[in-house]
Amino acid sequence: MAAFVVLQSTLMEPLASAQSSEPSAHTVAVDMFDAGDALMKSGRIHEACPKYAESYRLDPRVGALLHWADCLEQDGKLASAYAAFRDAVELTERSADLRRDFAVARVRSLEPRLSRIIIDAPKDGLPPDATIQLDSLRIVASGLGVGIAVDPGEHSVRASAPGFAPFTSSLVVSGEGQIETVAIPTLERSVPAVSAPSAAGPVDQSARSTAAKPIRPDLAPKPAGEGSPNGQRWLGAGVGGTGVVALGVGAYFFSKMLGALDQRNELCPHDPCPENTDQRRVRSLESEARTAEAWGLGLSIGGVIAVVAGTVLYLGSARDRAAQRVLPLRSASSGVMQGLEWRF
Repeated sequence: MAAFVVLQSTLMEPLASAQSSEPSAHTVAVDMFDAGDALMKSGRIHEACPKYAESYRLDPRVGALLHWADCLEQDGKLASAYAAFRDAVELTERSADLRRDFAVARVRSLEPRLSRIIIDAPKDGLPPDATIQLDSLRIVASGLGVGIAVDPGEHSVRASAPGFAPFTSSLVVSGEGQIETVAIPTLERSVPAVSAPSAAGPVDQSARSTAAKPIRPDLAPKPAGEGSPNGQRWLGAGVGGTGVVALGVGAYFFSKMLGALDQRNELCPHDPCPENTDQRRVRSLESEARTAEAWGLGLSIGGVIAVVAGTVLYLGSARDRAAQRVLPLRSASSGVMQGLEWRF
């Protein structure tokens, strides 16, 4: 009886699935593939490539991957096409697909046509905690000096480290087989802010001679900044508000990073990844998580600094107004020098 119930349940599952109104991933993948074919036939290559990519993401099959790679090549994105054909070689080898030789031939034909960027470190090296980025991709120290295949277009190289001035370089890659080298110079340490000279200093003899004269209270000089306490207060509020906004945006990037990592772990829960895993999607999610982490960390640090600076400015204006006052002037009849006294 129990076996009959299990068998009945097994037979009913496909029927229930067939009666569901929700489209399957395979069905949508087929529609995306057909849309890509239609766009290719009409010469709209740039629009067709994302359709093939989505078809492969929904249902990772060799045919969709090969069409996507071919579309990328025709669109001039040779580095992306090269990576897609390499993925196709791995996929066909695992499934003993007869299209492996075709994918291998396309990989070999693209290799000499690739444009690459080589990033060189300075002779005296980089700080231990330096960060190197090619566009949004983080490059580890072992990746320096290696030609990295890139698609044509504008690219940027950035090197940074805490306590050092960052280095940024932009370059444009065009054509095929172009090799560009970016040499990172020795990073210079950041120059600390120069403090304003102290108000207390040697007393000018000419001022000493005029200080003995009676000074009218209404003509007494006002200390710097006393005439505009509201300006400093509003400045502090603006800086602090900017910091709060930066903290909020930083939190958004951290949540985006966690979302990308969750999606990555769903596709590849352990190392090595299971067979038929979309390796390109896994790498894309890892890159997205790293970028979101960098933005979140930078905005959070900047936000904290802005909030602290704004608070100091705001409270400083109120303190100065309460602490600054002119003491009663002494009598000049005894020849004693009259002046102003400040208490802090």
